[in-house]
Amino acid sequence: MNGRRRLIGSFTHGSMANALPQAVGAQAAFPDRQVIALAGDGGLSMLLGELLTVTQNALPVKTVVYNNDSLNFVELEMKAAGFVNYGTGLDNPDFAAVAEAVGIRGFRVDRPADLERTVEEFLAHDGPALLDVVVERQELTLPPSVKLEQAKGFALFAIRTVLSGRGTELIDLAKANMRQLL
Repeated sequence: MNGRRRLIGSFTHGSMANALPQAVGAQAAFPDRQVIALAGDGGLSMLLGELLTVTQNALPVKTVVYNNDSLNFVELEMKAAGFVNYGTGLDNPDFAAVAEAVGIRGFRVDRPADLERTVEEFLAHDGPALLDVVVERQELTLPPSVKLEQAKGFALFAIRTVLSGRGTELIDLAKANMRQLL
């Protein structure tokens, strides 16, 4: 933040569904400022009705959805604790189409090459807009520091994943994260 912008969030690991409600409040309090909500797909899904609040109150909130078809922070916590993830997959709708259905301009990005142009169009739209960005599910979001217990838990997760017959998930995980390092 450069002194002219503000960042609002819960910043508590594991909190969900707070991006859009906070953006609604910020936009109502500061109607002349641009407000952008950065939401995960799980969090937005939990409070999908907030899109109606944006529409009904004519709030020009911009919402970015990181769409990885999963409760990804929950998956990461499970891996760090040594558990094979279970029950964290999501079968998401096209959030851009949902937005359009409730009167919000919807944008969707499936390919990284389209991101920059689409973000420009999204931010230039006069009124509420939602940008559904399909992202890599297996990309790890690492905390600022990794504790020894987390590393042990991740190793246990890897062993349990292989033993449960889901070893290909580890290969996919490695591939997705190696692309980020290269």
